[in-house]
Amino acid sequence: MDKIVAIWLGLAVSEQTSFLIKSGIFLSVCGATLFVALATSYPAVHDTLHNVRHALAVVPCH
Repeated sequence: MDKIVAIWLGLAVSEQTSFLIKSGIFLSVCGATLFVALATSYPAVHDTLHNVRHALAVVPCH
């Protein structure tokens, strides 16, 4: 990742900055996955995860 950023932007990033970038990307992907799994009303996802949504008791679906 560090080499890609250095090539694209022409600058080197520190290890701390690299860690923050990687962490941000990872947490964004996790958040998007949880949103799709638990909050979307798309029928295929909703029907598949219907019981999980009720078991968690934090995501209303009706």
